[in-house]
Amino acid sequence: MGGLAKKPKESTLDKIRRYYIKGEDTVRLTEKQETTRIRVYKAWNLLINYHSREQAVKTLMSEFNCSRPQGYRYVAFAMSVFGNPEENYTAAKKYLIEEDLMRLQQRAIKDGDLHLELKVIAQRIKIAGFDKDKDPKFDPEKLKAQTYIIKAHNAVLEAINEAKQGGSYDFNMVVDEDVPFMEISGEEEEGEDE
Repeated sequence: MGGLAKKPKESTLDKIRRYYIKGEDTVRLTEKQETTRIRVYKAWNLLINYHSREQAVKTLMSEFNCSRPQGYRYVAFAMSVFGNPEENYTAAKKYLIEEDLMRLQQRAIKDGDLHLELKVIAQRIKIAGFDKDKDPKFDPEKLKAQTYIIKAHNAVLEAINEAKQGGSYDFNMVVDEDVPFMEISGEEEEGEDE
């Protein structure tokens, strides 16, 4: 267990990311890495200047004479290093609106305008998304109480009745055998007898 762990080789993308975090004085890029960095930066500039990914790829292809897949890699690298500009833009707008609402709320508190203060609080709740469920997969129907009808063999029912005196019954201790069964779908109407 006392062996040495081999350090994984740092990829070009990792080194470019570190270049932007630590600074150009700290991280030295090779000539090829510098070329890639410039192309990734160009892709980022195209994206933040309202070019679509496809438009950015076409521009990169014509400017740097690269293939379409390589152009998409530069765009993907740019989004990996700098983030998604659409998400960043939305987050920035949300932050600025939240800041303005905070100032408005402070002024409403100072002026004693309770009606305005409550309106601002409602807006802040809406912008923060507290009025919505965060998990789109959440299904409140699954939390509702459900009734299951289980038909047990007579021998099992007798064993349960005998064990009722103890207050609980351990089904793991029952000597049983597998019996054929038919799964009933929920599409049948309740109240139907088989």
